[in-house]
Amino acid sequence: MFSSQNNSYMMMGGGIGNINNSQFYSPIISTSAQSFNSIPEWKRDIIRQLNDRNQSQTNNFSEFMRIYTELLKRERTLNDRTLLYEKEIVSLRNEKKIQPPSGSSSKMDSSSNRVSGMGSTIEEMEQKLFKLQEDLTNSYKRNADNASSILLLNDKNKDLQNELMSKEIEIERIRSTIQQDLDAIKRLEMVVIEKENVSQIIRDELSSLQTEFLHNESKVVKLEQENSSLVERWLRKKNEEASKMNEANDFYQKMVEQRDSTPAKLVTQLSESVSNLVIKLPENETPIPIVLEKGVFSTEAMMPSKAKKRWIGHNSEIFCMAFNSIGNLLATGGGDKSVKVWDVISGQQKSTLLGASQSIVSVSFSPNDESILGTSNDNSARLWNTELGRSRHTLTGHIGKVYTGKFFNSNRVVTGSHDRTIKLWDLQKGYCTRTIFCFSSCNDLVILGGSGNHLASGHVDHSVRFWDSNAGEPTQVLSSIHEGQITSITNSPTNANQILTNSRDHTLKIIDIRTFDTIRTFKDPEYRNGLNWTKASWSPDGRYIASGSIDGSICIWDASNGKTVKVLTKVHNNGSSVCCCSWSPLANIFISADKDKNIIQWE
Repeated sequence: MFSSQNNSYMMMGGGIGNINNSQFYSPIISTSAQSFNSIPEWKRDIIRQLNDRNQSQTNNFSEFMRIYTELLKRERTLNDRTLLYEKEIVSLRNEKKIQPPSGSSSKMDSSSNRVSGMGSTIEEMEQKLFKLQEDLTNSYKRNADNASSILLLNDKNKDLQNELMSKEIEIERIRSTIQQDLDAIKRLEMVVIEKENVSQIIRDELSSLQTEFLHNESKVVKLEQENSSLVERWLRKKNEEASKMNEANDFYQKMVEQRDSTPAKLVTQLSESVSNLVIKLPENETPIPIVLEKGVFSTEAMMPSKAKKRWIGHNSEIFCMAFNSIGNLLATGGGDKSVKVWDVISGQQKSTLLGASQSIVSVSFSPNDESILGTSNDNSARLWNTELGRSRHTLTGHIGKVYTGKFFNSNRVVTGSHDRTIKLWDLQKGYCTRTIFCFSSCNDLVILGGSGNHLASGHVDHSVRFWDSNAGEPTQVLSSIHEGQITSITNSPTNANQILTNSRDHTLKIIDIRTFDTIRTFKDPEYRNGLNWTKASWSPDGRYIASGSIDGSICIWDASNGKTVKVLTKVHNNGSSVCCCSWSPLANIFISADKDKNIIQWE
């Protein structure tokens, strides 16, 4: 039994005993050399991981492996000696079994002596063998202890390996977090640099603005001084005009007193003699007929044939114009956000009315000519004093562009808007008294009759609506009167029961407001209504109707039969739509305006 175990242990010892101690150590690559820093980062990471693995899995156990190898060598040596002793014991036992011959007693004695000597030797050998067996047993025990220690160390090594992996994972997570933080820091640094640049630009702009502010302050001081001098000059001028007005009023009062004291017969003779009287004007000016009563003229409406004057009215396109009640003033509104008042006789600009923040699209004079109403695309309407040019009211309340506005009387106005409402305003109170919902964008409106309670409005939906302003309800809707949106509505100057409509379907129509029938339709092959705000005009004597076309021409029709009387061409720029044209209330002046800023007076 011993020999078989010894053989197996000897084989194990013989297989391991030849291992050199240096083989228990794994090489550690140096990371302090200069060449190590020159290789890529990923290679350096691999080298560090290999060094950690060699240190933790091999080098930490090299001493145990060395001791274990020495024990295996000693075990092999003991096994070899045990084999030798066993061989000697076997040979001695074989010699003991051999008996000496019977005839030779001397040989028996000598052999007995040898056997007794060998017996003592065997006992010594057995004792040595026993000791060797004990040593072998002890070495087995030590090997078992060492193996258990190795197993414990392996378990600890695995635990350490797991802990190391978890630490490496944590380190990798921390590295990624650090890298993200570094990236965020870089982005923030770039943002800080950008903000610093913006701050520097703003500081530069602030410095330039401060410089400009100081410069403007000095300009303001100069302008205030100039304004003071201009105000003084203006006050002197107004005082002079007031004194002249007082003289005129005194003269007028004297004339009234003389008229009242004149016999009726003399008044009749004076009326007959004054019918052919005209006011003497400066040279090259058109004579103005004397007005005997409101609406009665000494001459018929002039038929325009050629341009007399031409001037640029606004800095942008012109949208509208209107005469005052006696025809000596003309107001125009344009895309330059202003209303301009012109002296019709001289063609000179009298004043510019400012305050709107968008284009002026409609203007009209109050019945007493003291105020001008202008509506604007800034969703409001404004009233200015005609003489002083100052703003009196700003009417706000619409939520869309205000396309039209008219006076009921000097204290009431009505406005129509793109927000599909018509609003009535009390100028004494300064606020809206009624809002009428008209279901479609209102392009133009007129006051009907003398009571001022009825309106007619033209809309984008091709309809003409008639309203009772007191009730705020429509009295009639003409929905199929035109095939295009209505661009203007005009009262007849001679028949209070008729109105004139103009439409984008290139026709004009006279409507009887009692029966709501179309009396007459006006059209011409050369007439094309090119704008949503094109305004038609009726001559003060009711004989003619005129409207501008998209090609710059003006068509004039006979109001009694609908035939085209004249087409005025080659005056306005070709392709420049004529937005409005009108006779003065005295019927002796005809003026037109186009989209290219031109105002033309005809003769």
